[in-house]
Amino acid sequence: MDLDIIYVLMALTACASLGLFSYNRHTREHNELAPRMIPWIFIAMGSLATCFMLAVHLVNLLGFETGHR
Repeated sequence: MDLDIIYVLMALTACASLGLFSYNRHTREHNELAPRMIPWIFIAMGSLATCFMLAVHLVNLLGFETGHR
């Protein structure tokens, strides 16, 4: 297995974990008067977009063409 594929799989796993964690934190009940200091939904959406880009990169590394060249 190529080392680039292993790096992409590790990054994809870390990004998906961060996305699930931040989405879980966003949907948690919030009863305090003070606002949340970390915008968890922005982190979750950014992580989702990064996961999509990593998935496309992984498909490209496996030999399929996804863009116009």
